[in-house]
Amino acid sequence: MGEELAEDLDKGPLLGGLLRMAHQAVVAHIASGFEAAGLPPHQPSVTQQLWDRPEGMRLTELAAGAGTTKQSMGELVDQMEASGYVERIRDTTDGRARLVRLTPRGWEMARLARRLVRDIREQWVGKVGAEGIRGMEATLRGIVA
Repeated sequence: MGEELAEDLDKGPLLGGLLRMAHQAVVAHIASGFEAAGLPPHQPSVTQQLWDRPEGMRLTELAAGAGTTKQSMGELVDQMEASGYVERIRDTTDGRARLVRLTPRGWEMARLARRLVRDIREQWVGKVGAEGIRGMEATLRGIVA
C-alpha cells in the first residue's frame, strides 16, 4: 500500500511544478492587466522589494533580495528606469552610493500590480474557498520565513 501511495504522489506535477504553475498564472494575469492598461511590463523582483522601502534600496540589496546577481538586477532596473517606474538617487548616507526608488509613475504601477494580484487571489478563493487560500498563504509565509 505504501508503494501505491508513493506512486499516487508521483502522478502529475510535484510541489515545485505546482508552485511554478501558480506563479506563472499570477505573472500572466499581471502582464495581461498591464497590457490592457497600455503599460510596459514591470519587474516584480524590484517592485515587491521597493514597496516596503519607499526611501529606496541599493542595487546590491535588491539583487540579494531577489537572489540574483548585481549585473542582472542592474539590467532589470535599467528597463524599469526606461519605463519611468524607478529612479536612481544619491544615497545621503554614502555619497558614492546610489539608491533605486519608485517614481510617482512607479507607485501607480505598483498599486496596479498589487490590485491584479488581489484579483487573481479572489479568483482562486472562488475555486478553493477563502479558508483554503488563507491556509496556503500562511503555509507559504511559514516556509519562506
